[in-house]
Amino acid sequence: MNKSDSTLFSYRRLNLAGFCISGAALAYASVSLEQQLSAINCSLCSIVRLCLLCMTGIFFLAFLHNPWKFGQRFYGLINWLIAIIGLATGGRYVWLDSQAETTSLCSTGLETWTSTVPFLSDIHHLLIENNECLDNSWQQLGLSLPQITTAVFALLFLITWRVLTRSPRAKLLF
Repeated sequence: MNKSDSTLFSYRRLNLAGFCISGAALAYASVSLEQQLSAINCSLCSIVRLCLLCMTGIFFLAFLHNPWKFGQRFYGLINWLIAIIGLATGGRYVWLDSQAETTSLCSTGLETWTSTVPFLSDIHHLLIENNECLDNSWQQLGLSLPQITTAVFALLFLITWRVLTRSPRAKLLF
């Protein structure tokens, strides 16, 4: 039985799809939300934008370089780890958004960790001190911005998972 390599989910197409999705999300955050994001000091928003920026760059490098199996899995593993960080950050933002009684929306509850582990003091400063979050009155299709962000990272997680688990067949000519 002759099995052929699925070109629909080739490494290059997966990396291009990841680049387009993460790049479009980053462009939207930079262009459409720039006035809101520059007016406040939201650490969760900064982490999400940094994750999107890193993923966009790595997807672009993987698309241009287009190495074989090991190289793609290396790029995919880095993007997968960044997608997990983005999912955790987005999930935290959704959870904080659902807590109506929370006064400081971006407080992260890491005070005990940062007080016992000294090298986490910079993370404590980034995540806890002087934080405000976006007004989540904006909705699209009944979803708030944190929910859409989490969905984007879930999609990027699935793309990177496919890059990691893809088993290509060697081509003889091209």
